[in-house]
Amino acid sequence: MLSNCALTLMKGSRRDKLVLISDMLQHAAKGVCKTELMYKVGLSSAQLEKYIPVLVRSELLEIENHRSKPVYVTTHKGKNFLDVFERLVRLLN
Repeated sequence: MLSNCALTLMKGSRRDKLVLISDMLQHAAKGVCKTELMYKVGLSSAQLEKYIPVLVRSELLEIENHRSKPVYVTTHKGKNFLDVFERLVRLLN
């Protein structure tokens, strides 16, 4: 779910990459499976496969195993990203 501030960064019907990353991190805050993340954020499987490795390498997202199923969880660094991103958007308004 995008915050009101983040919505202002959207251009037409396409989302800015930072807005998309913010949306992914917000939905993964309490842990989410890949399919649920894909549907909640509104991405295709190919798009999700592009972003997840980048977010994991950047230590914004981590993969935990629950009942032998991968669950994606926002890290502390990812939560800091969300805080900074939200402040930046507010400054731009």
